[in-house]
Amino acid sequence: MLNPYSEEQRLQIMLTCCFTAVKSGFQHLAMRDIIEPPHEWFDAALARQIAIHLFHIQFDVPKRRIHEMMNRRRRSIADACYAVDNRLECPVFAKAYERMAGRANDLFMRALQKAAA
Repeated sequence: MLNPYSEEQRLQIMLTCCFTAVKSGFQHLAMRDIIEPPHEWFDAALARQIAIHLFHIQFDVPKRRIHEMMNRRRRSIADACYAVDNRLECPVFAKAYERMAGRANDLFMRALQKAAA
């Protein structure tokens, strides 16, 4: 059960919502492959980059905090955000990204409502 006053639990739920939302846009990938993309799976790597970007931008989580939570190099977090920012210049990608962002927010709000009930 989610304790809405626990920052750690809220952040974990937010991250889970980001990965789940990205999974909806990359249905051909297993969740484990999005979280830890196999070498040379560029679509899985992009999916993880999108999840990191959603976590940073949509939920306003600092890159340093993401680095600590995900045990990734700070540079890889910055590179992920930079790559997605560049891809957002494409209208088709931007539309898909907005769908995933909306889904992540919806999932998080449902988790909070469920915790309050």
